[in-house]
Amino acid sequence: MPVHNANLLIKEARIKAGLTQEQFSEGICTPQALSRIENGKANVSHVTFQTLMDRAGAQYGRYPVFNCRDGFECFYSLKRVRLYLDAWQLQHAYDELNRSEEKNWADNKLYYQEWLLLHCRLQHLSGCCSHQQNYDTLLDALRITRPDIDLADFRRLLLSQNEIQLLTLISLEALYLNRIDLCGQMCIQLNAYLPDSNFAVIEKERMQTDSSIVYIKYLISTGDYSTALKLSDPCRKKAAVNAYDAPLIELTFLTGLCCHYLKDFSLADTHIKAAFYSAQAIESCYATLCRDYLRAETDYRITGSMKDFPTVPLTAYPAKVFQSAVQITDGFYDADINCPYTLGKLIQDLRLEQNVSQQILCHGLCSKSKLSKIENDTLQPDVALAAALLQRLGISGKIFPYWGNQKDAEFYDLYFKAAHVRTMPKETFENYYSKIENLINKHETLYYQEYLVLGAFHLESPDEKICRLTEALLLTQPDFDIHQICKHRLTCEELTILNNIAHEYRRTKDSHLSSLYFLQILAYIHKTKPDILLQAKFLPITGYMYCHSLYILEFYRETVALPASLDMSIIKYFINSFGIFLFCYSQALGECSRYQEAHIAAIQSYAISILTERPQNASALKRYLYEDFAIELEY
Repeated sequence: MPVHNANLLIKEARIKAGLTQEQFSEGICTPQALSRIENGKANVSHVTFQTLMDRAGAQYGRYPVFNCRDGFECFYSLKRVRLYLDAWQLQHAYDELNRSEEKNWADNKLYYQEWLLLHCRLQHLSGCCSHQQNYDTLLDALRITRPDIDLADFRRLLLSQNEIQLLTLISLEALYLNRIDLCGQMCIQLNAYLPDSNFAVIEKERMQTDSSIVYIKYLISTGDYSTALKLSDPCRKKAAVNAYDAPLIELTFLTGLCCHYLKDFSLADTHIKAAFYSAQAIESCYATLCRDYLRAETDYRITGSMKDFPTVPLTAYPAKVFQSAVQITDGFYDADINCPYTLGKLIQDLRLEQNVSQQILCHGLCSKSKLSKIENDTLQPDVALAAALLQRLGISGKIFPYWGNQKDAEFYDLYFKAAHVRTMPKETFENYYSKIENLINKHETLYYQEYLVLGAFHLESPDEKICRLTEALLLTQPDFDIHQICKHRLTCEELTILNNIAHEYRRTKDSHLSSLYFLQILAYIHKTKPDILLQAKFLPITGYMYCHSLYILEFYRETVALPASLDMSIIKYFINSFGIFLFCYSQALGECSRYQEAHIAAIQSYAISILTERPQNASALKRYLYEDFAIELEY
């Protein structure tokens, strides 16, 4: 159902949640505006629609649609900001936030609310903020949609994701302002609220993790180190297993801090150094904040290379405070006058701007006729096809909240569990895999492709893997030729398949094809220039696999030269992959007699291996460096 006919979806969600129009619209819009949308007399912007559906707890009632191109640009820009903040690339985040401000937040108060949230998060991460100013700005941002909220009693409200994130950050700033009781009250409410909320698995778990970090800090501030450790260590392990990179470093440091206060000094040293060196490896100022905190607030003894590693500078960014005079709307607009900026129009605009023909774009995905209907808004694509078309245009389509159905949600939840939990028993994976198989059929090409790829990862023989991966690729690229890659447009899944085919060739008699494939992938990226959100999905994997393949094939000089041909800032977005990259890179430096650089890279790889729960990699690297180059890690 198209979102420009959103009236039925909104009304159905409200009634199902048992809410009056007054309750449903509170802080978002007037009851009169909601009545107009439910009666089909007005339309609604994407972010307003999403917030209403969040409030109703309607997990599947979402789909990307905007009132104008600026609405899309603002939405997508704020997603970039989140990526940059998670990667501690604060200057990029600040620049992107300024671009959203220049567009006046697409004239929508909910984008403005999120913008204030992310600006305050930037201030906090920088280590240079005024906590009182941050607290006040966050509270003003929350009051945009919750003007009468009681911070001590909000657990019965139906909250949007942005409201939950605002409350989480407010509770953290309350702690820094020594309002310890308020912080504790808010954490308890958030921890009780989130488990029963109706958000998707990935969204919910990230919010729970962020809330847990604040509660752990609260417990440490009250001296309850034992309870804090009982919470932080399982959270840390879960973040490592599920590859939640953003909070992992902080959880590891907090775990080490609890161990230190409980006088388990060996374990404290393990976790604190893993957090410090990992943060330093990705050039995060969190490394500086950790070391400064240890020196100022604890008697922890800083030893080894930790004393001498260069300081990542702290940078102050001009604060942005709430402006009550900002003239922005609630995201409703007249249905008869304004034509919404739909997914079809976005696809058409991007395709024409990039000079991509319909034939190239839809090749292997759908017919030209179907694409034309999508672009003309006479047909709404399903979730998988929408994401694939956007990815071929260089946009990370999976960052959009979709109006899907129960099957879509079940597929992606099962796929996430099967693909991300690496330590699960074989029978658990097979159970998830079997459920996916029963859920889909071969005619659902994009779902079936993901199913084949997931299964390929669990095959032993490289030739079998290449065969299975090639079968999956040919579903959507039936005449694919690696030598002609730049004539194609590729989805994230297709690029992932090519990454893995390239990596598997290193173990075959055709090992020379490994470098060929990787070079062609990099050529494709150079020509098509996918957006940063899409590159972050696959380029870190390309980087570590290419580095690993070159090293295994004993192309040491080529391995050492690899950072010059890659955007290393993107490689560092996925810290697990970056750790493997450094594992091979440090040894290649040793083979080229660049021992000091090898030592630094090895320390960082060792730390990331500990951070991500791969101690066997850390031990192996330490042994290799000593046996091969007589380098002893000063860790």
